[in-house]
Amino acid sequence: MSDSKLARAVDMMIRTDHMHRCLIDSRVRELGIHRTQHRILMHLARHDKLPSQKELAEKLDVTPAAVTVALKKIERDGYVERTLGQDSRYNELRITERGRELVERTREVFAATDKSLFDGFSDEELNHYIASLEKLEENIRAQLSCAPRTTERNSKRNEKMV
Repeated sequence: MSDSKLARAVDMMIRTDHMHRCLIDSRVRELGIHRTQHRILMHLARHDKLPSQKELAEKLDVTPAAVTVALKKIERDGYVERTLGQDSRYNELRITERGRELVERTREVFAATDKSLFDGFSDEELNHYIASLEKLEENIRAQLSCAPRTTERNSKRNEKMV
């Protein structure tokens, strides 16, 4: 393998990751929300309950202040509601029907977007691409202790908690 091919492959991987993120962000914005708000809604849709705001910030890799701002906005927009928790010292946030409808719309938009990304790929090409990414993931995981440990976790991440 030549150094120039490796450099090109890494450059293309970084560029396509960035382009994908920009595309997904634009699709989320078209629905009237921001990335962090969307990620919180996706978490609530899956878990029905949020961890502490500090834990959520760590999980989403954003600041606690960003979580606070996002939560206020999605509550104001009617996507979540606060209720007094079992421990009356804490409020709990729950996703509303409006929030669930938005999550379902984003899933539909993302499914269509994902399908369009692979227009023109044969099943064989897609299988080869997947196998290459799995090999790359294994190589990265072997060198990086914080890399996701299971493909199941990656699949959950692929639900567009971007």
